[in-house]
Amino acid sequence: MELREVKQQFFALRNGLLADMLRKQCQLTQKVIFGLNLPQIRDIALRAGEDAELASRLWADVDCRESRLLAPMVRPADAGALAWLGEVLTVEEADVVCHRLLCRCPGALDAARAALADERPLVRYAALRLLLNLLPAAAPAAAEAVATVPFHPLTDAVVRQLRSELADAESL
Repeated sequence: MELREVKQQFFALRNGLLADMLRKQCQLTQKVIFGLNLPQIRDIALRAGEDAELASRLWADVDCRESRLLAPMVRPADAGALAWLGEVLTVEEADVVCHRLLCRCPGALDAARAALADERPLVRYAALRLLLNLLPAAAPAAAEAVATVPFHPLTDAVVRQLRSELADAESL
């Protein structure tokens, strides 16, 4: 699928009410928000298939929310994808990148550990989300992370979720 076709799909599925809500309530700053939901974006990804070139072009389009969310769904899971962990611009991007792409990449655990030391709260958030997606294999790293990651409002909820998952795993 070509980039032009992807953008046509975005336009055909646009939802102005959701786009306005995302701008106002979620304070998204992208210039272009079509208002697609994740299942719609996933359907486009299934039609497009894995395509590294398309993924790179979509990821480079930092002004379009849907482009940034579709990119990890069409990118092959390779070690090069791990660089995206430090390039996320929103919490939503971090969630999608970790859940749809990075958890399948070789070296993901090491990348998450390294990103935990980043001073940017959003990158630390993404690292914690990746650890959550790597459980139970990442349990030791996750336990260390929840004990040492500095408090920040952005990362607090995912730290609590990791603690809960770890406690549940211990009780089994």
